[in-house]
Amino acid sequence: MHAKQYGMGVLDIEKAGRNHNIYLYSINSRLFDGGGAVLRHGFYILLVSNGTVTVSFGEKRPVLSRRWLAVLSPSMTCRLESCSHDMVMSCLYIRPDYFDRLPDGQPMYNQLSRFAAGDELPAIRLEPNELDYLHKTIDLFSDSLRNFSLYDDGIAMHLCSFLLLQVSDIMCRSHAGKQACIIRRSTEIFRNFKRLAVNHYKSHHDIAFYADKLNISTTYLSRIVKSTSGHTVRFHISELICAEARRLLESSDMDIKKIADALGFSDQSVFGKFFQRRTGLSPMKYRLDRGLK
Repeated sequence: MHAKQYGMGVLDIEKAGRNHNIYLYSINSRLFDGGGAVLRHGFYILLVSNGTVTVSFGEKRPVLSRRWLAVLSPSMTCRLESCSHDMVMSCLYIRPDYFDRLPDGQPMYNQLSRFAAGDELPAIRLEPNELDYLHKTIDLFSDSLRNFSLYDDGIAMHLCSFLLLQVSDIMCRSHAGKQACIIRRSTEIFRNFKRLAVNHYKSHHDIAFYADKLNISTTYLSRIVKSTSGHTVRFHISELICAEARRLLESSDMDIKKIADALGFSDQSVFGKFFQRRTGLSPMKYRLDRGLK
């Protein structure tokens, strides 16, 4: 987790924050002197607290003003193009693989599906009390979290779940009395695949297992996952495996062979090659670089 203020320069937020599970930006008008920012390959919660900002979303250019909340999923790409001189906005980035490990991500998926049919930017205008309360929650994702060392991962995960439920509840109430769009079969298949992957990635690395569980062909599953997320089935499974491998290397004293066994690899050598391809470091070097044995 990290918090940073941004002024001048074109900012690729996913690239800047990819080494963090959660990354908080406080963005002001100086950012646009260099061309704005690109939002892609992640979950983003945008909260405008002052001024206006123009968002490029496909062929549309909606303008968000004070008290507007927008939520982006990994399949969406947006650009913050221009703004008023007094614009201030909070932008919270969440890595997709981390989001999918959160226990309360599904309600957010359900609310985002309401916008899918109309190809709309998922954005709503908040009531003043909703804006104030959301700000209090988002402000908790600050550098102060670094003061926690033993339980910082658990604290961050619970904060994320709290924020996602809070935003999902607001989005749900904003649609009260409106007909929810029917969730497309492809979206439902992707969600079910992600749930299966979270539960079985340690023991099943092959696409055939997931396709069989979903009663569809491997080709169809591959196409659905790629078109929905922009990534392959193997990528999603590898992200989960690599995240757990990093966690075990950082926070446990398990030897590397046992970690390889726990993550479903045939031997330590295969695990080592996989980990080095994903991180650029061998498991031992990764552990040593973090001051662990």
